[in-house]
Amino acid sequence: MILIYGGAYQGKLDYALEHYNTNASVYQCNEIEIRIDFSKDIINSLHCLILAQLRNNMEPCQFINENREFLKPKIIICNDISCGVVPIDSEIRLWRESVGRVLTILARHADEVVRIFCGLGTRIK
Repeated sequence: MILIYGGAYQGKLDYALEHYNTNASVYQCNEIEIRIDFSKDIINSLHCLILAQLRNNMEPCQFINENREFLKPKIIICNDISCGVVPIDSEIRLWRESVGRVLTILARHADEVVRIFCGLGTRIK
């Protein structure tokens, strides 16, 4: 598994396609769907899936742990939403915490972890 994370609009997907596989198929997570299409090579915007799961009373960490084997051959891309002021809204605070916990699980099990800033990748694992 390769985990790519960084701020919004930093070029994470472009980086993944350029450095790993320009012909890769991409599953685009959104704030409605609570599952992943594991037939795709790249799982993009994982943070959106986490929000959808929270809104459907699911536990994102449990989902990730239960599906870790399916995620092993994938490139996973997620926004880092942990920076800045802690949100007042309880749903957004829970989302922020859940994204952090999921990224921790994924980073622990990933073969490679890359942080993207201004389109530049820094390999941290």
